[in-house]
Amino acid sequence: MARINVFAVDEYDGTRTLAGWFDPDRARAIEGRREWDGNDLADVHVGANRWQTLYRTAGGRWVLETSSAWQHEETTYQFITDEQARQWLLVNGSDDVVEEYFGEIEEERGPGRPEIGPVTTIRLGEELTARVDAARRDGESRAAAIRRLLEAALGAQEVAR
Repeated sequence: MARINVFAVDEYDGTRTLAGWFDPDRARAIEGRREWDGNDLADVHVGANRWQTLYRTAGGRWVLETSSAWQHEETTYQFITDEQARQWLLVNGSDDVVEEYFGEIEEERGPGRPEIGPVTTIRLGEELTARVDAARRDGESRAAAIRRLLEAALGAQEVAR
């Protein structure tokens, strides 16, 4: 058994306290992705001359190992949350591992337009559609024109009361 201690480091004073340990021989290791940076292969998270490996321990915890090629930098291990592990895996292109541990990956969606209100579906007919199109302002969508015309009609109706 090759036991590796995992330390928690206080972000203010740098003191280290033992947070636990894991056996890398019984853990699943996922190597971080490296990309060519023009000079060298660089880890997508920590850059050139450093690399990361994510472990899933036998006990179901996530451990992030950060190693360095620099002589005076030691390898560190830290426990991370499920959400941090999921994000790390997604950035590293390990979609299959994400689906294995976290379920199906949702479809990517852009920000899109903000929702204006509930959807109302109506059929206008060819003649009314042509009239709406004729009333559209430059660059105005048909839906925006219909909303504007309805607001004007309803406003006129309120004034008439």
